[in-house]
Amino acid sequence: MSARDWDEIPYTDRFNPNLPWGYWLVAQGELDGWPPLTDHTGQSWSSVREYFWVSRLGMAPIPRDETRNQELEFMLATLVSLDRRVIHTEERALDLFGSWDRSRHYLSWLAGQRLLMPQPEADPHAELSPEGRAVLVTLASTRSPDAAPLAIGLPTLKSFHGHADTPDQDERNRLIAAQERATLHLQYRFGRKDIAGQPAIVLAGVGLGPNIPLTRVLWSITFADDYARDRMLFWLHERVDRWPDWGELAYRDGARALSELLMQLAFADRKIGGN
Repeated sequence: MSARDWDEIPYTDRFNPNLPWGYWLVAQGELDGWPPLTDHTGQSWSSVREYFWVSRLGMAPIPRDETRNQELEFMLATLVSLDRRVIHTEERALDLFGSWDRSRHYLSWLAGQRLLMPQPEADPHAELSPEGRAVLVTLASTRSPDAAPLAIGLPTLKSFHGHADTPDQDERNRLIAAQERATLHLQYRFGRKDIAGQPAIVLAGVGLGPNIPLTRVLWSITFADDYARDRMLFWLHERVDRWPDWGELAYRDGARALSELLMQLAFADRKIGGN
């Protein structure tokens, strides 16, 4: 069987879709601290990510892991946004891609890579294919320590829409406390605080500054009551995988830049004249 014929066989008939992509690689032991990995064709790779980038995606080898990892981090963010269903279509196009054109092009490429379910054209509501979900798990599991790894699909994340589905204050406190514990390892994190006697949300950056790294408040917003504050905090926690980028934006360009972005995202999927 040729390599092309092998690739035409559905992923679920070749590999176990319940395991991370690349689980079939074999470690050949350590050689000067370098553990080569061997695929099913006998070729060796320095890492799972290199194997996925070159062998699966057909990309040219990149000497610097940093460049390749930047592209794979973007792919991970896109796959997560498609899989979680919390982030709406227009919000994803604006936040991740900056335009509809780039969003359609990238989704078309993912569909061509068979990481999305079959579709006649780039569907902004596309679902991940079994292989796409396996790739998501692998990319999430092979992030570098510098990538501020997130627990994809945190069990504490909940979606609250409208007054009918909003828990009372005690229940909100319990849920928010659980979410805060799950994000303690992040360099940039949103949290509750009182500012001048008003309920507020602040964005803190940990270990910032060239001389003496400190925790710095990069952005804040106050609310008329706890209920309004908690609603926005739940909205932010649903998008926890975007916090590193939003924190970098506030640190690099200032609080106003983040405020403008969040305002755009909050209204990205609101229909003009609709409910």
